Amino acid sequence: MNLRTKVVFIVYTVLAASLPALLFAAEKGSEQKAALETKAPAQNVYSNLILSEDGKTVTGTVDKGIATAEIPEGVTAIAPKAFFHCENLRSIVIPEGVVSIGSWAFSHCRALSEVALPKSLSRIEAGAFSWCDKLFFIEFPAKLNYIGANAFYSCASLKSVTLPKGITKIRNATFYGCLKLEQVLLPQALTEIEENAFVNCAFKTIDFPPTLVQIGKSSFYHCPNLEKLSIPASVAEIGAKAFAHCPLLSKVEWSNHSWLKEVDADIFSKSPVYKKLSLPDSISLVNYNAPEEEELPQEEPVPPELMGEQEEEVPAKKKK
Repeated sequence: MNLRTKVVFIVYTVLAASLPALLFAAEKGSEQKAALETKAPAQNVYSNLILSEDGKTVTGTVDKGIATAEIPEGVTAIAPKAFFHCENLRSIVIPEGVVSIGSWAFSHCRALSEVALPKSLSRIEAGAFSWCDKLFFIEFPAKLNYIGANAFYSCASLKSVTLPKGITKIRNATFYGCLKLEQVLLPQALTEIEENAFVNCAFKTIDFPPTLVQIGKSSFYHCPNLEKLSIPASVAEIGAKAFAHCPLLSKVEWSNHSWLKEVDADIFSKSPVYKKLSLPDSISLVNYNAPEEEELPQEEPVPPELMGEQEEEVPAKKKK
């Protein structure tokens, strides 16, 4: 083997031995390059708010301890749990253009006292303002047509609500535990009130629209100030214990042309009106257990020592 052949052989041997290492290094470099290229973009942050990449959705906050927030123009949605447990949040500015507030978006914002909703808003999802203890006022825009279940659950300071005409259903536990809710104006197109909707609310009366068809189970359970009701003819179903444990409810008016065929007395259990239910002839009362009549107290015999002196009997005159 001449010198040239030996050199070629040595070079070939070295290259063959190092080829796997070179290939591995090249592959590793490609992976690192790909990782850099696919790395998640930096957060889109605006004044302590985290926005989606396109800037149209508020997805969260940089600091859960924020006291105020101003959502920028161009945002159309507030994502689920965006401000969840921001317990120091006192006020927020929501601009026109926002059409939806996601589920639990402001839940447990315990310092939030008032919210101005934009006219563009059409949806408030489930639990959006639940446990906002200090929220005492909220005005719903005319375009709003959906309020999710539990949306205002345990808003203990809320005093009044006027629901817009686009709301046709009040969902499960929407205003449950609103202890100071003294006034509720229902929309004229309302057809259904789901279960637990107004448990523990403070109003004395409530006017049902002539479109209402269904009143759900326990929907007005333990409303301590509720005194009277008028059930419209359109109502075809009332759920169990709908008006139970209402300690002041003593008067219920019924329509003679009601769609109801029967009423379960259980819907008024533990309410005063239960003892004197009076229905039109067209409605049957079922499962009614008449309260037992109270027994009159028995007269106690007067002890002899407390009795007055007995009048002496006048002896009968003898016949002559």
